[in-house]
Amino acid sequence: MSGMQKAYLVQFLNYLEKERRVSPETLRGYNDDIQYFITYLVAQKSDLTWENVESGTIRNWVVNLANEGKKPTVIRRRIAGLNAMYRFLQRSGIVSINPVKRIPLPKVPKRLPRFITVEGMEKLTSPNFYPTDFGGIRDRLILEILYGTGMRRAEVASLKDTNIHWDRKEIKVMGKGNKTRVIPLNPSLFALMKEYEKERNVLFPMGAETFLTTNKGKRVYTRFIYEVSTRYLGFVTSIENKGPHLLRHTFATHLMDNGADIQSVKALLGHANLAATQVYMHNSAERLKKIYQQAHPKAQRQLPETNG
Repeated sequence: MSGMQKAYLVQFLNYLEKERRVSPETLRGYNDDIQYFITYLVAQKSDLTWENVESGTIRNWVVNLANEGKKPTVIRRRIAGLNAMYRFLQRSGIVSINPVKRIPLPKVPKRLPRFITVEGMEKLTSPNFYPTDFGGIRDRLILEILYGTGMRRAEVASLKDTNIHWDRKEIKVMGKGNKTRVIPLNPSLFALMKEYEKERNVLFPMGAETFLTTNKGKRVYTRFIYEVSTRYLGFVTSIENKGPHLLRHTFATHLMDNGADIQSVKALLGHANLAATQVYMHNSAERLKKIYQQAHPKAQRQLPETNG
């Protein structure tokens, strides 16, 4: 694509950043999705522009992604990214038709969110599990915040001192779409945050850009949160994906298992709709079913065989 065509992508990304105010991580995701499509067109030695791409070209791209072994979830995300780009081009009057609109999405098998057991979380949050220096206190706090609040890693990374209401023991979180929510702090998490703040202020009396900092007092980024998560979760679980989202799933699942109502969990997670939260109901129901089958006398009793 020409320089002018690539300029449209820059305009789209600027729109997402300035007007939609998406997180840096989400912005990178959109850019990657669209760059994959541009790379495909270049590999095909195509001279197509945004204005004359047709649905057939995009279908071929989707088939190519499948042939490369991309998972359905990845393909759906790539299509969604390109679709968002074309919706922007339509609103801007650059194209009249969105060729992505009628592209069918590959089916994704339903999979319940994975989570860590209560016993695993007790081990993970034990103070004996971490070094006693500043880095150890901070790393433990990162995991305690992820599990104790259900915050997304981008929300944790961008947490500022001004977002913490110490007097009310609450955190004010700016979530997706600039929507705010308030999350209460449990006593152990509150105490650990105060301990960390005291240590940080001694080491970096000039202050910091974010509440959580590196060992040099610099702001943490989402990659930093991810690396801390995968490093320590590897000691307590064999689940393949040990990223921060696993602790968000664990937060929600443990709440539901202990009787929290779905509307409250939805509010704490900052979900836009109830459908995103309902998956944790299924997780809880499956667990209750296993408990019932193991514990109830009637569930353990075999039915007598009958003849004919």
